[in-house]
Parts: sequence; structure tokens; C-alpha cells
Amino acid sequence: MEKFMFIFQGGQPERMSPEHMQTHMGKWMAWIEKLNKEGKYVSGEPLLPGGKLVSGTNKSVTDGPYTEGKEIVGGFFVINAKDMDEAVSISKDFPDFEYGGAVQVRQVMKLEM
Repeated sequence: MEKFMFIFQGGQPERMSPEHMQTHMGKWMAWIEKLNKEGKYVSGEPLLPGGKLVSGTNKSVTDGPYTEGKEIVGGFFVINAKDMDEAVSISKDFPDFEYGGAVQVRQVMKLEM
């Protein structure tokens, strides 16, 4: 079994009613429960908007990322899958596809320590 990271981008609906938000969060919770039962879910968290970018040799700090960007990272999962094909298949249940979201599927590199 290999580890993969799902990086969730965009797809956040602009204005949801509280009822719609509750229904939508129910889809997320059902997906997590399904992955848990299958032994695929390792961890995951949503991310708050905003933050800081630290970069360069001077380690300069700037505001960002900006929430208006459609490639904003909204959260992540780490999952177990046998290979990239299975990980991609699992990612297709991402609830925010209906809002134009995307999932970046990346294999976690094994490091020998």
C-alpha cells in the first residue's frame, strides 16, 4: 500500500444557504466515513483562507494565498491506495467537483531513515 495526498483546489461555492452547507458537509463526512471503512483514509483537514508566503534566500514574508484565486488550496487528505490508478479513482468522489473544484493527486515519497 502506498500513501497519496489529495490537494483540494477551488470549488468552494460562493454563497450557500445554511441548509445547503449542511447537506454539502454531509457529502464530505460520508466520503470520509467510506474511506475509513475501506482502510484508505489516513488524515485530512480543511484550510482557512489566507496565510503567509515565506520565500527566497532572504525568507521574505508576504500575504497570500489570496482567496479569490481559483487554484486556492482548500484542504487535503492523505490516503492509502495500491497505486496511482486506484488513488485517482478514489479522488473521483470529491464532493466539490459540482462547484468546479479540482483534486491534485500526488504520491508521497518514501524516505528511508
